[in-house]
Amino acid sequence: MGMVSSIYASIFGGNGSVDGPPDPATGLTPKEKEAITASWALLADKKEIRKNGVEFFIMLFEEFPYMQKKFDNFKGKEVSGLRKDKIMHGHALTVFYSIGTLVENLDDAEQLVLLASKIAHNHVSRDIGYTYFKDLADMFPKYLEARAGRAATPLVKESWNKFLGVLNSLIQQAEEEKKGST
Repeated sequence: MGMVSSIYASIFGGNGSVDGPPDPATGLTPKEKEAITASWALLADKKEIRKNGVEFFIMLFEEFPYMQKKFDNFKGKEVSGLRKDKIMHGHALTVFYSIGTLVENLDDAEQLVLLASKIAHNHVSRDIGYTYFKDLADMFPKYLEARAGRAATPLVKESWNKFLGVLNSLIQQAEEEKKGST
């Protein structure tokens, strides 16, 4: 119960923390980092992480059907059927563990940029670029509301939006590098 109450205190501002200057590399303030970390703790809870990851992809594919076609294992399948698909479970866990690693490194900008750049280059090399990630970022507040409920406060949604904007700028950079090398 103590962890849950401290998470809610972080999200809803009950911890009395004072915000500081934004991180020069990410633009995120301490409160924004705290909002991301606390909300991620809810989404990545060991009992819920697989379900939350699968529901993330279900929502993504329902909102942007073109994305499902990029996944050979999911092409042509009913989106709702993916909830029971073991390959989807594995992919959802892999993605959510990767996001968790990014969140864990919010205070280490150098490592965060290295990790995010690797994700960017891996996706861009498969022609999954900025448009995909922009659509994902546009959908993410809706996902937060669906999975985190009232914990998806304006601060939480704005913080994730800013964070995903940083990641998307790295995606754009990776796309430009790929264009420059061809």
